[in-house]
Formats: sequence, structure tokens, C-alpha cells
Amino acid sequence: MKVHGAAISMQGVSFAVVVVGMELVNSPGEADMAIERLGPAFGDAPVVLMAQKEDGTPTYYGDQKLVELLRGVPIDQMPWKEYSVPG
Repeated sequence: MKVHGAAISMQGVSFAVVVVGMELVNSPGEADMAIERLGPAFGDAPVVLMAQKEDGTPTYYGDQKLVELLRGVPIDQMPWKEYSVPG
């Protein structure tokens, strides 16, 4: 499976942001399972899920400290690329 993600290091913390649909971000149980499944694609770094509202505003799901770090980061400044997730 391929996903669009960004490997980020901020304030000494390395983590990943992965683009998903809003329905996943709005389903905490499924979102937690997705985070666990995506971890190996990013060297087991913590993963934050990101969906966009219709107006492009990002909505994040994951560790609250990481979500807070992302609040002021423009999504077009993140280093997006395609990653392979082990099946």
C-alpha cells in the first residue's frame, strides 16, 4: 500500500504525518489502528494522521503534543512524498 506522508523533525522530536480521509480521523478506534499499521513505514516513529476539510484546513489525529507542534506549520511546507506501507 502507498501513502502520502511527511517525515518531520521539530523541537528534537521526529515523527510522521500521513494524509488520510476525514472519515478515518473522525473514527478514533480505526485511526489508532491505522497509526499502529503505518508506524513501520516510518521506522516506527510516531504517526499523526491528517485529513483536510473542504476548504483545505487540516485536521490532525494523534499524540496531542505532536498535533500541537503542527498547528502553526503550513501543510504546503511539509516534505511530502510517497511511502510504501508493509502489508
